[in-house]
Amino acid sequence: PTVGATAEIVEALRTSGACFAPDLATATRRLQCDVEEALWDGVARGLLTADGFAAIRALVSGARSSPRPSSSVSRLRRGSFGRSNAAGRWSLVGAVDAVEDRESLAEVVADQLLQRWGVVFRDLAVHEGGCVPWRELQWALRRFEDRGLIRGGRFVAGFSGEQFALPAAMDGLKATRRQERTGERVTVNACDPLNLTGVVIRGPRTPAVRTNTVTYVDGLPEGGTTVGP
Repeated sequence: PTVGATAEIVEALRTSGACFAPDLATATRRLQCDVEEALWDGVARGLLTADGFAAIRALVSGARSSPRPSSSVSRLRRGSFGRSNAAGRWSLVGAVDAVEDRESLAEVVADQLLQRWGVVFRDLAVHEGGCVPWRELQWALRRFEDRGLIRGGRFVAGFSGEQFALPAAMDGLKATRRQERTGERVTVNACDPLNLTGVVIRGPRTPAVRTNTVTYVDGLPEGGTTVGP
């Protein structure tokens, strides 16, 4: 942006470095509500980032609110944002250098997927997205297998193509198959990464909306999902 609150905040951060939201309000002479909206606009554009999780928690929980101008002015004059959703220091997102070693990048991403899921295959990798195509991840996983770090095989039924798993994940799958079903129920928000309906679990996809939930019974999704208002 070249004009507006977001542009002013970007320029202030470029000049002064990382700043707290009240400092940005002072530098730009804008109200709290204007600064917060500009910060979130900068985040959406990939220009700004925060050094803590308070702002992210506020965004995910839907706790953002638009304070009344009068209260914003009073807090601004006191030099405090109170219970602001723009907590923490804000800074510009640094420029990302082009990666020349694609093999190393693919191995890093493949290892990240293995640590996250234990078992990796094409459908899951595509669901995760990312900057590395499956064919490069596949070669990286094959190199891991050649080094004896992981195993290739058929670990998850219903999916074609190669699958790769960590030894610990294989042991966990075997132990789970031997366990008796107890009717254990686990409910997760539909935005949770464990919402694998329509991805690993066959059937319709439960939309990743904050008001939706998915309930698993013994690891399998219950007949329906809870849809919020």
